[in-house]
Amino acid sequence: MSISILTKENFPEVTKVKKEFNIFRALKIKKGKLEMVEFFNKDGAFRGFGRDTKAAFKKATRVLKKHYR
Repeated sequence: MSISILTKENFPEVTKVKKEFNIFRALKIKKGKLEMVEFFNKDGAFRGFGRDTKAAFKKATRVLKKHYR
């Protein structure tokens, strides 16, 4: 399992989401073929799973938007 922090240098789409939802940490976790993106803010952790980082990021963003709707 490998864990890394998503920054604007390695994944530029994360800055827009960080500003919009006041996220202080975005992690990328890879375990075998599964990848996970996790957002942390004052309300909790929001996770998305996928085969690659882009798919996991999209699902985590969708979960975050549903929570605030």
